[in-house]
Formats: sequence, C-alpha cells, structure tokens
Amino acid sequence: MKLQVSLSRVYRFSAAHRLHAPQMDDEGNARLYDKCNNLNGHGHDYTLEITIRGRIDQETGMIIPLQDIDRAAHSVIDPLDHKHLDMEVGYFRTHRSTGEEIVQYLWDQLQNFLGDKLFKIKLWETNNNYFELERKS
Repeated sequence: MKLQVSLSRVYRFSAAHRLHAPQMDDEGNARLYDKCNNLNGHGHDYTLEITIRGRIDQETGMIIPLQDIDRAAHSVIDPLDHKHLDMEVGYFRTHRSTGEEIVQYLWDQLQNFLGDKLFKIKLWETNNNYFELERKS
C-alpha cells in the first residue's frame, strides 16, 4: 500500500462584499444578514489554507512542486484581492458572496489547476469563523 501525504500552504487576500439576497425585500435582508447587509459593503482580510494530497513522486520526493501550488493560488486569489466582490468579480454578480459561496468558487477555480491533488481548502473570514470544503475519497 502506498501512503498519501498532505501538504498545506496558506495565502492571504483582502476583499469587500455585501451579503444580500435579491429575491428578498430590504427588511428581510436586513433581518437575515444584519450589519453585513450594509449598502456599501464591508471588508475582510481572508486567509486561505490549501491542502493537497497525493503520493510522493519518486523522482522529486514531493507531491507537487511548491511553485505550482503558489501559481495556482495566486492566479485564483489575485483577481479577488482588494476588490469589491459583488461589483468587480463577474461570478459574484450572479452568486451571493457568502463565505460558503466564496469557498465553493475558490475550490472550483483551484481544481482547474490542481486537479485531484486538491484535497481541502479552509477560508478564514474572521477570527471566529471559517469555511471548509474537502474532497471525499
């Protein structure tokens, strides 16, 4: 049996968003999202942890070169960094920018680069809450 190894790397980016469900009225949005429904939005300093998993390559001694993970991460988060997600990122014009939707977006984008080596991501939005998405093997 060949063992699989996990490797995690951490990245940071900052972005603003407004939690708002267009199908709800203003009162319903204010009740559901409270201060996060501020008309002008609000920002977070996000921390993204990317975990890959795979077998150790006999030639390199690694699962994947670190620069490959870095390139994948930056090609996904750099377009989000210092942006108002709802106004400046096309995906979030049609999807709510909740932490759950952001982590799903990040997973889908990262999977394009990392394929089945992508095992888990964790997105810290505040010191008190984070969102995880994990491949079930």
